[in-house]
Amino acid sequence: MATTIFITSPNGQQHCAGEYEKLTDEIANGQPVWQQRSGNFWLYSGTNGLWIVGSRDARDENFQCSHGMIYCRTPHGGATPDKVSGLWERFDGESFTEDPTIKVATSYYKPFSLRVSSSNGQQRCAGEYVLMSEDMANGLPLWKQKGGKCYIYCGTNGSWVIGGSDAKERNFNCAKGVIYSQRASGGLMPDRIGGVWLRLSPDGFVEDPSIAFRMKPSPLYVQSSNEQQGCAGEFLPVVDKLANGYPLWEHVGGKCWLYSGSNGMWIIGGTDAQAKDFNCTRGVIYCKTPHCGEMPDKMVGPWLRLDGDAFREDAAIVVSSKPASLFVISPNGQHKCSGEYLVVASERVQGPPVWKQKCGNFKICSSTDGTWVVMSDEAPRAVLCCHQAHFGLMPDKVGGPWSRLDGDSLVEDDAIRVTSTLARPAQLHLTTPRGHQKCGGEYILRAGESANGHPLWKQIGGKYWLYSGTNGLWIIGGSGAPKVNFECSRGVIYSGTPHGGQLPHQVRGTWLRLDGKQFLEDTSISVTV
Repeated sequence: MATTIFITSPNGQQHCAGEYEKLTDEIANGQPVWQQRSGNFWLYSGTNGLWIVGSRDARDENFQCSHGMIYCRTPHGGATPDKVSGLWERFDGESFTEDPTIKVATSYYKPFSLRVSSSNGQQRCAGEYVLMSEDMANGLPLWKQKGGKCYIYCGTNGSWVIGGSDAKERNFNCAKGVIYSQRASGGLMPDRIGGVWLRLSPDGFVEDPSIAFRMKPSPLYVQSSNEQQGCAGEFLPVVDKLANGYPLWEHVGGKCWLYSGSNGMWIIGGTDAQAKDFNCTRGVIYCKTPHCGEMPDKMVGPWLRLDGDAFREDAAIVVSSKPASLFVISPNGQHKCSGEYLVVASERVQGPPVWKQKCGNFKICSSTDGTWVVMSDEAPRAVLCCHQAHFGLMPDKVGGPWSRLDGDSLVEDDAIRVTSTLARPAQLHLTTPRGHQKCGGEYILRAGESANGHPLWKQIGGKYWLYSGTNGLWIIGGSGAPKVNFECSRGVIYSGTPHGGQLPHQVRGTWLRLDGKQFLEDTSISVTV
């Protein structure tokens, strides 16, 4: 049963619109009850067997009534509000009126980011606004200005409002602001409400057709581990470009686009789709379910990929607004927290997601002050901290800088990076002319495999491996290392310093090789691409 239900009612009774949460300990006439988030309305089953949106008077009667402003005229028979068939009606002054625009659903369109332009006045309100994912205002989402002090919220008057700290101090239980939508929201987002906006001027509020709200979609990450791996990776939104009325994303470093096809489905296609300006359905991956305005990362239906001449469902295909894995690079210190981190699907800290180190005890999470940190459950202090508040951006998208814990204090370190992509070379060449020449030659990347959270290479035609040991060094080791799943530091050649996430050809310092019973520095050893 749905724990969250969203109501849209743009033509009337707009105060009833918004997000409703299921009350865990409340039953009304044998059915569950949902309460408007940060609002004063309830969705309940009346004594007449109909789903009803009612206000506090219904709540005061413990829902033993049929009071409300919106109701579905079809008896539900036990079906939840999003599943019941039939039209909804709203109270229109003196009587109830059928309204086909009223929608009750379990998901809804909620832009991650909005761009506001206001060229004629109140220019300080212009700019980018980022969704505050854990907060609501009067049942509807809330956005904060990036680098500013303004908020977009739904006021108690039902209109979208751009307000400042005075509105925040009232927990947005007001309608204070300098820009208003002329129309009441009714559950429509600011970029879709239409109509003219009002702006505060020296002479009062005036209509201003120059004010515009546009959605700025978030970056997306595609996983496709079985086939069509060329489509996997990060996709960035294309600025000021739509495909069939919806956002368009371009693959980073590739020739793929994620777009809405002319059939209303999300598709990953190539240059042939681009050549047709995306007015087509060409692609190698698509979602089976028409999106109806939902963004690709919110789709529930299965994804399919081209396999030969036919498409087949592939449960391994995932489209997400958060990267499935992140890589931490910290070569100057706190080496143990470097490596690959995997997203924990069911865990969140302070609202944003959490990534846990693949082979270790560290995690990437959001701090109480809204910055990304790397920390361990075993220690009270973070070992890596980003100075800049993330405002909902993922760790690989925040500009930094980062600091690392050095003794009892934090030291800024420009070498620290958090990235969703690690350019693992497919092949590395090892040169060791003065000793252990058998280790020399070409090493091939073992795709899909890792050692202690870092990439792994195998010698071509030989028995040696290039891997990251448990000591944080790059090591050339023989058949003994894979026998213990590389949970060791066995080898005959070592990097001279801990790599901290840097790849073998990037690590600084002189390499060491075993000479009898001791390791000696050998400046002739090199690892190159």
